[in-house]
Amino acid sequence: MNNVIVDPKQHLNTAVLTQYGKQFGDNVHYVPVIADELRKLVIEYPCCLLKNNQTGQFGLHALLGFEPGENLFLTKDNWDATMIPMHVKRQPFMLARLRGADNESLNTDNTALTIDMNAKRVVEIPCSNVDAKRLFENDGSASAYLKDMHQLVYQLAQGIIKTDAFITTLIELDLIEAVEVSVTFIDGQQHTFNGLYFINETKLINLTPAALTELTKQGYLQACYLMIASMGNIQKLIKLKNQQLQQAKSEG
Repeated sequence: MNNVIVDPKQHLNTAVLTQYGKQFGDNVHYVPVIADELRKLVIEYPCCLLKNNQTGQFGLHALLGFEPGENLFLTKDNWDATMIPMHVKRQPFMLARLRGADNESLNTDNTALTIDMNAKRVVEIPCSNVDAKRLFENDGSASAYLKDMHQLVYQLAQGIIKTDAFITTLIELDLIEAVEVSVTFIDGQQHTFNGLYFINETKLINLTPAALTELTKQGYLQACYLMIASMGNIQKLIKLKNQQLQQAKSEG
């Protein structure tokens, strides 16, 4: 990675390719999400918690496939879904804290938008690709695309902080449980998937009135039920996988 602060002097002729594909690293079987986007994502993806094997910390994720390198929503240069996770849409941008701002809350004065100049999405103008969005206009002013990306990345960074607080609350209330998911595909393959963590609905229902009130006040109760509802999309993933297997069989 080569993250540098976006600057009109350096990036006047820089553009970003906005289509999707394996060449951009979009062939992943899960992607980080934030709690604030659950309402939109649960119509498409199963959303659950995964544990980082190195740190032991939980993270909120949307499942895209059943094995590494498999994104069942990816078709050539298209992401076939009505809603795309913010973490995917923000590529190749990130938000960086400026020096001396580590102990401050995020704001527009102590952060800066950065771009990974080594990302395959980053190209130079002129570019024949119609999906290339330039960062700056000829006069050096930020393009509409760059303004949108800055707002999205800032929203994402704030959302990560909120999501961490949400997960901490789930842990404190002992609402997280490990679940083993077993599926059988159309070709007879049977797979069992471990390492998935869901909301224990029974424990959620049996929380004290005070705990439920606090969850509701924080917006966490809705997030819990959105996660629970999203797990019905496991069947959608199975359907997409079966369609992929059927297509491969017909082409073979």
